Parts: sequence; C-alpha cells; structure tokens
Amino acid sequence: MPNKFIKTLSEEEHSKLIENHQTSQNFRVRNRSHAIILSFQGNSIDAIAAICGVHRTAVSRWIDWWNELGMEGLADGQRNGRPKLLTVEEEEKVIEIALPNPRFPSRQMSAIMKETGKEISVYTLKDLIKKKTITGHASD
Repeated sequence: MPNKFIKTLSEEEHSKLIENHQTSQNFRVRNRSHAIILSFQGNSIDAIAAICGVHRTAVSRWIDWWNELGMEGLADGQRNGRPKLLTVEEEEKVIEIALPNPRFPSRQMSAIMKETGKEISVYTLKDLIKKKTITGHASD
C-alpha cells in the first residue's frame, strides 16, 4: 500500500506537537499531534492508524492537512450538529444548582427551568455534571 510521511519538522514544530500530544484538552488534537510525530519517526500509515485507533484514511488526511496547513491543520474544523442549548453562563448556573445533589438530577429540573428559562433533559444535565466532575469545568 502507498505510504506518505512527514519528512521535515522544525525543532519548534516538534516541541509544539509533543506539547499538544501531552497537554491538549481536545482528544482529537492530541491524537493528530501524535500521528504527525509518529509519521515523522517513519511509522507507516497503517501502523499509525492502529496506534491511534482510527482508519488509515484518517491518518492520510491528517498528514495532508499538516503538509498544507501546518499546526492549523491539527485543529478541529467546523462540525455539523445542533447548536448548544445553553450558554457558558447558563451551564455554570445549571451545574451550581445540580452539584449539591448530583445523584438525583431530575429533582433540580424545575429550579433549572426557573433560573435559565430553558428546558433541558435529564441526560443533558447528567452530561454537564459528568463533565464538571471529570474535567473541573463545564465549558469544553
């Protein structure tokens, strides 16, 4: 199968890729950074795909983006989907209401509706609580 590699990386790019791979809040950016490092080290697309847990075409696309855009090619583009229901401030207010009793999120639904004027599902509330307890902040 055809292969392509990242042939050159400046010291600054290499350092930034390592930093992204180790510290980025975005899993996809961490994964793409790791893939570029692995490609620069001479690993095949198939090997990188196996390590990163993605299809080989994704790795090939990441390499193309890197060659075309550099560091900017690692960032997420515009994604399809519904816009967020709550603003960052509203998410923080919802979490403030829910955290005192996170095991029973359905009990806070009326208070959330009064405070934000928006109706959210119990699943949305659980996701916000989970995000807050795992990462320490809800606006990722």
